[in-house]
Amino acid sequence: MILWAEDENEAAKVAQWAALRIPHVSSFGPCQAAAVERHGRTAAVVVFHDWQDVGRSLQVSIAAETPLWASRATLAGLLRYAFVRAGAEVLWSAMPSDNVRAIKFNTGIGFKREAVLRRRFGPKRHAVITSMTRQEWQRSQWGNA
Repeated sequence: MILWAEDENEAAKVAQWAALRIPHVSSFGPCQAAAVERHGRTAAVVVFHDWQDVGRSLQVSIAAETPLWASRATLAGLLRYAFVRAGAEVLWSAMPSDNVRAIKFNTGIGFKREAVLRRRFGPKRHAVITSMTRQEWQRSQWGNA
C-alpha cells in the first residue's frame, strides 16, 4: 500500500526515513515522498526530489527494508505519479557504482543506464545515473498498468 505524504512537513518526515538509510544523503530538500507499507510496517520510502523546470526532470531515491515492497501495482503507481501527476519528462536516479542491487533493480524496471559520474560519492565511489523518459514509460508495462 502506498501512503503519500499529505503536505511538505509530512513529506520531509517521510523522506528523513529514507535519508537515514541512504549513506550519501543527509536530506532531500523540497520533495514529495511516499511510504510503502507491508503488513502494517514501512517497507520502503520513495522520494521524488530535485525537480528541474527547464527539462522537466525529477530525481527519485528509494530506501527499502526488504525487496518485497516492489509489487507491480506499487511500481506502476509510483511511476504514474512521476510522469502524470508531477509531469516529468524524465525520471532519473543516482546510486553508487558498488550498489549492484540498486542498479539491477532500476535497469530491471526499465531505467536506462545513462552515465557514470566519477568520484560523486567520494574517492573511488562513482555514481551510476539511470533514467526513464516519459516516452519509455508510456511504451513500458508501467505506462499501460
